[in-house]
Amino acid sequence: MTQKKSKTLAILAWVGAMCLLTAPALAQLIDKTKAPNLANEGINKSLVEQIGAGRGDWMTPDSSSFIIARDPFRSIRRGRQLFQRKFTRADGQGPNFDDGAGDINNTLAIGAGLSDSCASCHGRPRGSAGAGGDVVTRPDSRDAPHLFGLGLKEMLGDEITGDLRAIRAQAIDQARTNHIAVAKQLISKGIDYGSITASPDGSLDTSHIQGVDSDLRVRPFFHHGGTISIREFIAGALQNEMGLQAVDPDLATAAAGRRTITPSGMVLDQQAWSITLNSTC
Repeated sequence: MTQKKSKTLAILAWVGAMCLLTAPALAQLIDKTKAPNLANEGINKSLVEQIGAGRGDWMTPDSSSFIIARDPFRSIRRGRQLFQRKFTRADGQGPNFDDGAGDINNTLAIGAGLSDSCASCHGRPRGSAGAGGDVVTRPDSRDAPHLFGLGLKEMLGDEITGDLRAIRAQAIDQARTNHIAVAKQLISKGIDYGSITASPDGSLDTSHIQGVDSDLRVRPFFHHGGTISIREFIAGALQNEMGLQAVDPDLATAAAGRRTITPSGMVLDQQAWSITLNSTC
């Protein structure tokens, strides 16, 4: 047997062992602390225990930062089970406003219905952050898109935003220095977003920008491009689709007009980003 073939078989054996050691991931899971059962199925920890010490830091036991830094596999399991958790009325699940009634032309979230878990909309294949489920209706339902690679999508959008805004800053600096209008092409990662023209007084002509808003913030989420980050997406989905009041510290800080940097390194500020907490997924 060749060395290459032996290595391949060893990898397959390891993957098979991991699969046997891992409990099956079902699409939606109950809380075993609330509903113990003979099959011993469900999430072992209560919602309060899963939340633990909140974000914390690398030195705060049972915080998300602590778990991610010290036990990545455990953090993935914790996140997956929060995704699969069936929230109850005791957890705060329920309609916040406009429970299926109102002007759907202006408030699209009215047509979303009410869910009790993330997996009910994004749970195919079972147990993963995939596609499937009924979400916003107008009035026909559609399958929620898959969530694979959202982190990369967010990072890519943020990098392009940085590139475009750097070009804008260069145009403004050159216009002020040379006392003439300066036009620059907005190109990042091979994508052409049109052009922008800066005047010596610092004003901008954004009429020739294409494919992105005049603030040059790339919003990669939703088909219409309305949301910039996963955390904004989740905050909106929790409120509109499950009635859970989500308070994100970074979104709250940015909404108050103060600059903040998320754990993933994304810079949020009110001037550059109009925060919309009532987004729907």
